[in-house]
Amino acid sequence: MEAQLIEFLTQTPSCTKAEMAEAGMKGLALFNAIKKLQNEGRITVEGEGADATYTLNETEASHETPTENGEEQVPQEQEELIEPIQQVEERVARSAGRDNTKYKFNGQEYGKGPLVLAVVKKYVEDNPDTTFKQLKEVFPDTLMPRWHVFRNEQEAIALSAKKPRYFLKQPIKLKGQKEPILVTNQWTAALIDKFLPVIKSVGYKVR
Repeated sequence: MEAQLIEFLTQTPSCTKAEMAEAGMKGLALFNAIKKLQNEGRITVEGEGADATYTLNETEASHETPTENGEEQVPQEQEELIEPIQQVEERVARSAGRDNTKYKFNGQEYGKGPLVLAVVKKYVEDNPDTTFKQLKEVFPDTLMPRWHVFRNEQEAIALSAKKPRYFLKQPIKLKGQKEPILVTNQWTAALIDKFLPVIKSVGYKVR
């Protein structure tokens, strides 16, 4: 259960117990796994009761997922990304505590969330005729399973009722769409590793 919970939190940060239950984790086994990870300082809990959200600490999320027998295992969806992100992983490994890795893009330096925001903005500027649907194809929801890379402004504001989950003050206008979009700020080290190859695929460079 512990390994399953770590893998789930890596892909779905800031999730509730209800969402864990939907993924098949529940009961005493889930309670014990959460308590153990909390005691070890490997997860952060915000809020209380049913509204409490659980997030894997970034230093933990940047590591490979352990299996039940103690061996380390790379999630299948990241197997092909290992070589391209070696330099990123080395910078993360050197960081003590919270992952403060910086990325240089378009002549400026950014943290994880601001980097994604800058890339999406740049892509829209360079491709002004891009529609909402087309942008979703370039930056699919699978890159950020829970919050999505971006959402319509009203959806993003609703999801940020208790805590800002998006860059609320930096909306991006799309052609033919009255309502702007907002990019999420909920990027962990593991999730940004999945986003980096997308930057390259659209013709941009980041280091």
